[in-house]
Amino acid sequence: MSPQAMSNNFEKRFRHHLLLRCGVKENTRILVGLSGGADSAALLHLLKAAGHTTIAAHCNFNLRGNESDADEAFVRDLCRKEGIEVHVQSFETTAYATSHKLSIEMAARELRYRWFQQLMAQHDCDLLATGHHGNDAIETFFLNLSRGTGVRGLTGMDYRREQLIRPLLFASSDEIRNFCKERVLSWREDATNSETLFVRNKIRHQIQPLFEELNPSFFATMQHNLDHLRELAAFFDTEMEKLRNEWVAQEGDTHLIPLRLLREHPQKNSVLFELLRPYGFNSKAAQQIAEGLDSEPGRQFFSATHRLVIDRYNLLLVKDEENDQNRYILEGGSKQLTVPLSLKWASYPKTEAFILSKNPHEVQLDAELIDFPLYLRKARPGDRFIPLGMTGFKKISDFYVDQKLSLLQKEDTWLLTNGHDILWVVGHRIDERYKITPSTRAILHLTLL
Repeated sequence: MSPQAMSNNFEKRFRHHLLLRCGVKENTRILVGLSGGADSAALLHLLKAAGHTTIAAHCNFNLRGNESDADEAFVRDLCRKEGIEVHVQSFETTAYATSHKLSIEMAARELRYRWFQQLMAQHDCDLLATGHHGNDAIETFFLNLSRGTGVRGLTGMDYRREQLIRPLLFASSDEIRNFCKERVLSWREDATNSETLFVRNKIRHQIQPLFEELNPSFFATMQHNLDHLRELAAFFDTEMEKLRNEWVAQEGDTHLIPLRLLREHPQKNSVLFELLRPYGFNSKAAQQIAEGLDSEPGRQFFSATHRLVIDRYNLLLVKDEENDQNRYILEGGSKQLTVPLSLKWASYPKTEAFILSKNPHEVQLDAELIDFPLYLRKARPGDRFIPLGMTGFKKISDFYVDQKLSLLQKEDTWLLTNGHDILWVVGHRIDERYKITPSTRAILHLTLL
């Protein structure tokens, strides 16, 4: 097949997925998230060629200095040449991340989609289109697989979710670049895409190529796998919604889940995770809660937004107002936190040259036992952990007494948590369960600056 024929075939496949997978009708007004990369440039061209009214939106997050400004200039010039209306917004992303206690990645996502929603309302756009492609979906699958996000996370990405569409999910990044070359479409390269410092980039440049060596048709195979998983997730969501309506009761501000029904369910772990997911509990926390179902009443667990109490007959879930104000999130892709502590972290493989740090402000933990995001918070009544070197649990309050901390020192001490587990009493002691052992293969290294 000639390059031109391949290009025409690509456009036909795009229109097929746009209609059948994204449900886009003729003459739709679409806001396009335009980064300036090959995927978004191709998306803009294809939507315009399909006869849709397109409006472009570009975010300058001011994270890459002159490169960010060059991306903005490129997008403006591209839209001027194509006769497409473009809107550009400059964000102080780092300042926003600090003030809202977010990682840079989460801050950029929040800023981006909030602004997109505003633009859609102002310009009567029916849909928001992004240039995510098939390789992005595969990367998301592996990323979620490593984090333990349940069935829904294994679907990678959806072609459509409410007003958001991703019509290029059928295509690989190479196919998109070849299409751009054949149609003589310009685009900008993001230098950070080739770096392997970020987890997603490691998957892209190290993990996917290994699977492609094992199976030359790996991309097509994964497309089929993801389609099957999307169907499975849709079925699972339907069944879980029925279960949620039958099981979860509400009394005032409290949600109740019957312990008896949970204990008797043959898939109680999966069911519990799905029931708790809307309240901010990750798979690690859900596993710990499942293991504590038969513990004495009164045991508490916390997510980023909610407090869960194991009562005599029910799990009780309430909005944790204090938690909203006094808990800070450490995302896996982020590397530094400046508020309320100056803390940086990195993960790397354990090698024979590894030397364990003895500095109390610099700790190393077994990374394979840790499930991001982590949380930084103050102590609460009933908190306990296994101090390094011990075999049994000790209450945090008793540990503070043993360390002879003054009242002010206690109030100023932070806890780093993994689900319900306390990983590190910051500046004092790590948990015995997360220490480096001879079987440790990967290390999470945290430094208090």
